[in-house]
Amino acid sequence: MSRPSFLFSDGDLSATLRSQEEKVEGAAQDIPADHAVANSAEDLAAALVEEFRIDPIALDEGAMTVSSRDEQIDVSRDPMRFIRDPSRPFYVPGTTVTYHVPFGGAAGLFKLRPSRFTSNPPSGFVGDGELRISESVPTPVPADIKAQLDRNLAQVKTYLDWVNADVTAFNARLAGSALAAATRRREKVKADHDLVASFGIPVRRADAPTTYAAPPVHRQISRAAAAKGAPGAKLEPVLPAEEYEHILSIVGNMAKVMERSPKAFATMGEEDLRQHFLVQLNGQYEGDATGETFNFEGKTDILIRRDGRNIFIAECKFWDGPKKVTDTIDQLLGYSSWRDTKTAVFIFNRGGNLTNILTKIGPTVVAHPNFVREISYGGETDFRFILRHRDDPERELTLTIRVFEVPG
Repeated sequence: MSRPSFLFSDGDLSATLRSQEEKVEGAAQDIPADHAVANSAEDLAAALVEEFRIDPIALDEGAMTVSSRDEQIDVSRDPMRFIRDPSRPFYVPGTTVTYHVPFGGAAGLFKLRPSRFTSNPPSGFVGDGELRISESVPTPVPADIKAQLDRNLAQVKTYLDWVNADVTAFNARLAGSALAAATRRREKVKADHDLVASFGIPVRRADAPTTYAAPPVHRQISRAAAAKGAPGAKLEPVLPAEEYEHILSIVGNMAKVMERSPKAFATMGEEDLRQHFLVQLNGQYEGDATGETFNFEGKTDILIRRDGRNIFIAECKFWDGPKKVTDTIDQLLGYSSWRDTKTAVFIFNRGGNLTNILTKIGPTVVAHPNFVREISYGGETDFRFILRHRDDPERELTLTIRVFEVPG
C-alpha cells in the first residue's frame, strides 16, 4: 500500500479555477461556425458548463470500512525510547490501521490548496475513488487510535468544506461566463455571415457556410433561428452527419425488433412496415417524420422536415430485382429538391437468398447515370453512395441503402 502524504498542498486551487475560466472563452471561440448558429446561446453555454464544471468532492462515510496490517515501525525519533544511534532507523513490530472512505467528485481537488487553509494540512492517500487515512503505531496498539483516526478524518472534512466552497463559487460563475462567451461566438459568426452576404455575390461555403445544422430535437437542443443577412442569404437547415447516422440507427433497431418477434411482422406489407419505422422516428423527432408526403415531384415514403425544409428522405421497397433498385433511385432523385442531401432506401427481403441479393446492390447503383462514388460503410447489409442531383450535376447527395430480412 502507498504511503500517505500531505493533502491539499500540491497547487493553488484559486489559480487553477482562474485558468479554467480562461479556457471557457477559448473553447467558445473554437465552436464551429455552423454549430454556433444552429443552436441557441443557452444551449451552447450548457455544453460549455458541462465540459468545464467541476464536481465537488463528497465523502461517503456510510460506506467507510477499516483495515489493519502488520507493519515495522521506525521508532528512532521516539524520545521515550533509549536508542543507541538515533541517526539510523530502528524498527519494532507494529500495526497500521486505515480508514477507507469512498468518495465522488474530482479527485484532483485533494491535491490543491483552497483559498482558506492552515499551516498543517492533513495527510492521506487518494486512489481508485477512495480516500485512505492511516495511523501506524508500535505494538501494543494504543487505545486511543480510533480517536486519532477520527481527528484526522475531521481535519480532511474541514479542508473539503473549504475546497468545495471555492468550487461551488466557481460553478456558479461558470454559467454566466459560459453564456457570455457563447453569445459572443454566435454574434461574431452571424456578423461575419451578414458581412459577406451584404456583398451581393455568391458566398464561398468553405469560408462562411450557407447552411446550418438542424439540431436534434430529442436531445433537447432548441430550434435555431436563421441568421439575418442580405436578401436571399438566409441560412438553410441541413441534416448533420451524426443525426443522419442516428436516424439510420433507429431504423436498424426496428429491424432487430422484427427479428425478435417474427410472427408479428410475417404478414405485414410495405406500408405497414413503414408505419412501424415512422412510429420510432416520430418518438425522437417530435412528429417531424411523416409518410407518403408530397415532396417536389411526388410522394416519398419517409420524410423528416425541419423549419419547413426537408432534411431526410427515404423510400421503403420489397426486393424485386435490380431494376426495382434503379427505379427507386430514380424515384428518390425525383423527390429530392436542390436542398435535399441526405437520403436512404430500405429494402425488405422476404424470399430468402439474401447473400445473392446483397451482391447485386453495389453493381446496380454503380451503373446508375447519377452515380459519383461508393463509400465504405457499415456491415454486410449496408451500402453508401454519393449521387449527383438530377438537375444540378454540381450538387451531390448521400444515399444509404440498408437491406432487411423480413420474417415470412
